Amino acid sequence: MKRSGKKREGDISPDLTSFSDIANLLIIFFILTTSLVRPFGRPMDMPSSAKPPEQQQKSDTPTVRLTVDRIVFSEGEKKEREVTMNELRKELWGRNFPQQPAEKRSVVVETADDVTYERYYQVATAIAAAGGVVAVMTE
Repeated sequence: MKRSGKKREGDISPDLTSFSDIANLLIIFFILTTSLVRPFGRPMDMPSSAKPPEQQQKSDTPTVRLTVDRIVFSEGEKKEREVTMNELRKELWGRNFPQQPAEKRSVVVETADDVTYERYYQVATAIAAAGGVVAVMTE
């Protein structure tokens, strides 16, 4: 005769309905929070934050000064001139940065406080497209 109160081994079956509920909620959560838009932009080489060697401190390093309405390009203290965006691109492409050694590819960018991000991004993109490295000047 069998005993009705005794349990046998192997008859254990846990209740899995709560696990399926959690799995469905997680699937819905990940579907709703996933974004399928690819980020776009332009990869840029930025100089390291370490102090640059003394060779890069020379006055012949090209400098671009941005204000709200002007772009001033200089190769030294006395060789400053106001340029348009197209003239800046021609000047940068004329320097042939990809053929230069890495320490001579930097272009210093000085910006005024009221320069828009769009204007700065246009100049930084022009420098990167020509093969240069953007060096940001801070005070």
